[in-house]
Amino acid sequence: MINFNNKKSSKTKRVFAAIIIVILVLAMVLPMAVSAFI
Repeated sequence: MINFNNKKSSKTKRVFAAIIIVILVLAMVLPMAVSAFI
């Protein structure tokens, strides 16, 4: 896999990293929110 050092690839990597972080945060927060509502 060739790694191109342009703004587009670094931007997409940041977007994927942000999505992964959001998913991890939701995975930790949602169980607590559900248990609080029940």
